[in-house]
Amino acid sequence: MKFRVGVIGCGRIASTIDDELQKPHRGGIILPLCHAGGYALVEETEIVAACDVVEEKLEVFQNRWNVPRGYHDFRELIDKEQLDILSITTRPEQHAESLIYGAERGIKGVFVEKPLCCSLMEADAIRDACERNGVMLEFGPPRRNWAVYRQAHQLVTEGQLGAIKSVVGFSGNSIGGHFLDTLLYLLGDPESVVSVRGTLAELHPTKDDNSNMRFVQDTAIRSALIEFGNGTTIYVAGTGIGYDIEVICQGGIIRVQNDGESLFIRKKDGENRAYDPIVVKPVTPWSGTVLKIRELVDSIKTGIPAPSNLRIALLSTEIGFGLYESHLRSGLAVEPPVPNRERWVSSW
Repeated sequence: MKFRVGVIGCGRIASTIDDELQKPHRGGIILPLCHAGGYALVEETEIVAACDVVEEKLEVFQNRWNVPRGYHDFRELIDKEQLDILSITTRPEQHAESLIYGAERGIKGVFVEKPLCCSLMEADAIRDACERNGVMLEFGPPRRNWAVYRQAHQLVTEGQLGAIKSVVGFSGNSIGGHFLDTLLYLLGDPESVVSVRGTLAELHPTKDDNSNMRFVQDTAIRSALIEFGNGTTIYVAGTGIGYDIEVICQGGIIRVQNDGESLFIRKKDGENRAYDPIVVKPVTPWSGTVLKIRELVDSIKTGIPAPSNLRIALLSTEIGFGLYESHLRSGLAVEPPVPNRERWVSSW
């Protein structure tokens, strides 16, 4: 028996983004990247219905992926289809409402795109709904499911370069999801954050709003220091050089290059302040979306959270809004729980 899947939102990340990536490209992306393409390759899942408010998008999606039933209201989709898995690929403003509605009505697992939601108040409600109903959550940012990032994570967790100390990122946004999620993964997904401080690029408040509580678009991180309970740290230097990330261990440095294309590793010379390159065997890349879906299926079966789980989604969201709070306090440190939880930011 296959897991019954319903897709809410039939646009780019649900269906068509792979069309943009058919030409040769650099980095760690392996197709399929879209949700529907991933489900098509996971034999334990089947998309039985989809929902979109735009009739043309819905019709095109159903025809392309052979989806038998379509809806314009996500409530009707959830109420009628007895779904096991819900894929949410709408704009972030709609994530919380549909996710919570599904969690309260028997959904076993949710694959929700980034960002998780638009406020910490929504994040709190998502947490409560998922925990109360035993729903497993798979968060959308894909890099922790790509081969080279998995290889870097394994090197760190196995201690081949000594205990991890810090992760350094060079270009990314606060709320968008991708950037902070990747940094957290390479740091080993620490349990708790104790301090967030940072500065952001130009803010984008709602027109004629001076409250600093509503922003229509996310913005880049200029600088950040995030400290965790286990003594590890995340640093962000917003140089804009691209999606390289450095992982600093006691005995060496790992650099993830060109957005997951390769690793450059240097091991510390114990007698000198020098780091010498070492060779690691390259890994064969795979589709991160397919892996995400397989891991969500496994988490539903076992009750064990997958690497892209609810706790991690909530942690990165808390940090992202903490950076807004710190920036608005002129870069002063903020200790979670982050206040002003009704502050609203749309990352699009």
